[in-house]
Amino acid sequence: MNTPDLFAWIGEDEHGSGEVGLKQGDVPAGRIPLVATRRDKLDRATLVQQLQTQSTRYGKTLRLVRYVAIEDVVTIHPESIPKG
Repeated sequence: MNTPDLFAWIGEDEHGSGEVGLKQGDVPAGRIPLVATRRDKLDRATLVQQLQTQSTRYGKTLRLVRYVAIEDVVTIHPESIPKG
């Protein structure tokens, strides 16, 4: 299996904790973490504008980063289901 790169918007917590984490975006279904295996899903103009508003409001820099798999840390395989 070919492991895809992951793209994610990250930034410092808006409330001053100093923690860096995944940013969330507003979508019709609610708020979702901004992570995808395709960059084009995360650099759409409407999403970038939404994040620019967050960045300006809270005074925090946000970054779109790419994570590349180096090693499998944990691998889980499907178990056999006994028939009968």
